[in-house]
Amino acid sequence: MAASMKAEDRLDGANNFRAWKHRLTIILEEFDFLDYVEKNIPKPDEEKTKFRKERAKVKRILTESIKDNLIPYISKLKTPKAIFDVLARLYESKNTSRKLTLRNQLRITKMSKSNTNATYFMKKSQIKDQLVAINENIEDSELTTITLNGFPPAWSAFVRGICARKKLPKFDKLWAYCAEEEARLLSISQDLEDEEDQALAAHTRKGKKRSSSKFDGRRF
Repeated sequence: MAASMKAEDRLDGANNFRAWKHRLTIILEEFDFLDYVEKNIPKPDEEKTKFRKERAKVKRILTESIKDNLIPYISKLKTPKAIFDVLARLYESKNTSRKLTLRNQLRITKMSKSNTNATYFMKKSQIKDQLVAINENIEDSELTTITLNGFPPAWSAFVRGICARKKLPKFDKLWAYCAEEEARLLSISQDLEDEEDQALAAHTRKGKKRSSSKFDGRRF
């Protein structure tokens, strides 16, 4: 592996901090330089030249692993550990805040008339993907439970049926079940509308017959 990082893999913010940290760790491990970012290594009495060269190389690796807009944050720092610590403070805390925000969005997103079945599940799926992107994995059973909690009262019978199962379905399977239920409810609704239309039509025809019979029986 090269001692430098590909341009597309360089650190540019909280979104790719975890991936950047992983790649950087592998590079430093390969050259046995990991201690330079994990410990405050004092300058040795012997092999000072080797120490200075290695420390300078680690600083170069770190500098070349970040985007240009981050250079001002580290330009005055003297040690690799100081550089790494500043970058970690910048973005690990932001990731933590981002995780909390996304998890809250996941919980409060509800299904509504303006947020249909498909839209609701797509929104949940998008939030899950955003969490995964910042290395916050969410268990499928937890995602299913949160999703069920967001259904409106009209779906309470369906939710009870799902919760009564020995094992909750995975998120994708729940999505499929909901699509089937939505199609079933739509079919029932359509059948009821057809019956009402037929009943109205029959009532109208009956009313016309009565009106016609009264007219035929009049005397002039």
